[in-house]
Amino acid sequence: MKQLKKRYYVLITLALIVFLVLFFLSTFVKNYINNNSVELTGRKIELRELNINYLRVAIKASDLMVYEANQVDTFAGFRQLYVNFDPTELFSNTYSFSGILLDSLFVNAIRDENGFNFDDLVPAADTTNTEAADTISSNPFRFAIHNIKFQHGHLNFLDKTVDNELKLVDFSLNLPLIAWDSESSDVGIDFELGERGKVFVGAHVDQVNQTYTVDFKVDKFGLKDISSYAENTINIGGIDGYVNTDLHIKGSIENTMEVNVSGSTSLDSIHIWEPDGTDLFRLQYAKLTMDEMDIANQQYNISEVIVRKPIITASLNKDMSNFERVLLPVMTTDTLKQKEDAVSQTDTSSAKIPLKYKVNDFKIIDARILFTDNTLYRPFLYDLNDINVEVNKIANDQERVPVSFSINLNNQGALSGQSHINMLNPLVFNLEAKLEKMRLLSFSPYSEYHIARPITQGDFNYDISIDMTPTLMVNNNNIVINELEIGDKTQNEPQVKAPVKLGLYLMKDPKDVIKIDMPVKGNPSDPNFSISKLIWKALSNLIVKAAASPFNALGNLVGTRPEELEYIPMPYAQDSIAHEQRKTLDKIAHILEKKPQLIFKFVQRTDPKIEKDKLAVSMAKKQMLTESMPMNNEKQIARYKERLLAMEDNNPDLISYVNSKVPDSDGMPLADASRKLIGEDELNDAFTKLLINRNENINYYLTQEKGVDSTSIDIRTADLRNLPEQLKSCNYKVEVSIK
Repeated sequence: MKQLKKRYYVLITLALIVFLVLFFLSTFVKNYINNNSVELTGRKIELRELNINYLRVAIKASDLMVYEANQVDTFAGFRQLYVNFDPTELFSNTYSFSGILLDSLFVNAIRDENGFNFDDLVPAADTTNTEAADTISSNPFRFAIHNIKFQHGHLNFLDKTVDNELKLVDFSLNLPLIAWDSESSDVGIDFELGERGKVFVGAHVDQVNQTYTVDFKVDKFGLKDISSYAENTINIGGIDGYVNTDLHIKGSIENTMEVNVSGSTSLDSIHIWEPDGTDLFRLQYAKLTMDEMDIANQQYNISEVIVRKPIITASLNKDMSNFERVLLPVMTTDTLKQKEDAVSQTDTSSAKIPLKYKVNDFKIIDARILFTDNTLYRPFLYDLNDINVEVNKIANDQERVPVSFSINLNNQGALSGQSHINMLNPLVFNLEAKLEKMRLLSFSPYSEYHIARPITQGDFNYDISIDMTPTLMVNNNNIVINELEIGDKTQNEPQVKAPVKLGLYLMKDPKDVIKIDMPVKGNPSDPNFSISKLIWKALSNLIVKAAASPFNALGNLVGTRPEELEYIPMPYAQDSIAHEQRKTLDKIAHILEKKPQLIFKFVQRTDPKIEKDKLAVSMAKKQMLTESMPMNNEKQIARYKERLLAMEDNNPDLISYVNSKVPDSDGMPLADASRKLIGEDELNDAFTKLLINRNENINYYLTQEKGVDSTSIDIRTADLRNLPEQLKSCNYKVEVSIK
């Protein structure tokens, strides 16, 4: 009996010991962790409560805190971890958990130039070579985990390398089952990202068919949360706005390239600015809707692309444009990468799957471009408003993709047109466009820079058509410029020395309209081919040609040959204006009546020796007739003039008279003898008076008789002492300029 009691006593004692051990086990483990965490993990860990439910075979840990290496700042922790083990499944050789709950997990991750704040918790890789173990087991590991839940999680990531902080708030994960033999599994994840962003991921995995589907949704993810990374990549001051995504993804577990994506992605209230705070880009809304993106077969079907109210602020500076400056870090990197790729590129014999794409509708609605050109003497500011572009049926095999567009030009004109693009061959192209009533006053900064004169008024109308093949481009340009006026010369030095103002003025018709019909042809296969350069070169050549040959245009204006206006022949010794010369001056007066902004310059040229010879003979005639004829009345004077005009230079009476007056002149040329008769001093005075008299006669005729504005004519005598031999003929050279 005593032995029996003793046995019970031992059993009770053992049971009591086991009970006490089990009862205090959680406290022991908790204290052990709290007291030895630094030695165990290198980090200080605090666990407030640890409970073990032996009946339910469950463990609950509460308020775990893991500190940073400095043992002051918190690194990670959770409010509660609950694990419920199902021991009954052990009889079927399966490790089963009926539930795992992790509540209010938080992690404060930090990255600096030395790495992450959890690098010391990651064990170093074992570099010892080991033989690969046989992975095939006759008794496979069996497991089943039910009802996995993470809730109210929080991740804070501070990246000191780019001064950016990203917060993942209220993270939750629902995984109903994960098991070694499950045919399918589902998982749901949702969390808040940034200030307003929400993310949901729902996935279904079919183990039997080796497929998966994923629903991925993002609502108002703020780009401001990743702005620092963008600033570190390109040269911008920041980026703001939201991204929204609703995607449905199907794929194969076995073949990772078999992925199909459908759904939509949109951007909302995008704003990008430069480092100095200047706007670079704004966007009200943009949306991309995908019917299917088949990655494996390289086939992309997009139903719609809409870009609504983008605003581009572009500036051109003397060193580079603002967009070149923004993209400079990327452009430098890409250049280096292209060089590396060129070196490492190898020939592959495997055939690539051709890219196939289709976009049903592409629209740009109410776009704006705010352009500033700072390369001129003063800034040029111009806004392109209400830009609308619509492209339909874009496909990789489409030969005629229709494009329509319209643009408001600085609220002072409109541009609209249609085009067709060949996706198989970009060099097959056509365009029909019309520009109407574009005010030219806005372009004064350019005219001041190139020709040192402002444009004070005028509107520009332009019809353009282009038909292009790989070997031939035919371009027709019909230009109409109404009431163009160019102002006075500025103090700046013109970049173009050609008289552009004169050329444009001469091209005006009587109604103050410039009409230009200018066809242009070119070969697109030429490496130097450029449509814009061809058009500009043809137009500038036309203007310069008009300025360089003004009498072609002026001759057409008054119905005469250009050479009849360019030169006014003048017989030697003539001191009056003859009938033919008056006809030419009448035409010039008529031109000035139609084009009062012109200035006609008359430059008198002659051969001084021949002119003086002729003048000496003429003076000798007058002296002979004066001595031989009385001029007491009008009849006698008229007869004197009649004989003077009728007398030839080789008149025998004249020769005899001069020889009688000049000793030793027999056999001497009449001109030389006449010069001796008159005397060089008197002859020089007469020559000077002759030149002055001619100029005064032309000036009087134009201003007094024809009513020409005196500011529209300039009459002068050339530098006869240095006149080239080829210009030594008696005439007036007429030149044209503009006021």
